Amino acid sequence: MESKTILFRTFDTLPEAQFVKDALEQNGVQSFIANEICAQLYPIFGSSVSGYRLMILEEEQDKAEEIYSGLQEI
Repeated sequence: MESKTILFRTFDTLPEAQFVKDALEQNGVQSFIANEICAQLYPIFGSSVSGYRLMILEEEQDKAEEIYSGLQEI
């Protein structure tokens, strides 16, 4: 079965997106920020319009939600 990449969350700032990405990866969930470079080079078309998009594999969504939920309690 082929893995499908889905949008997990959108963030207004890169540090916020990077923090969640790091937390997911430390807990075994693969992720990447889809438009990180574009948003930095062209801020008017990047973070101000669509935000920093954190992508994960669809089959890891439940685990990612659990991890993210734990971060919200901090």
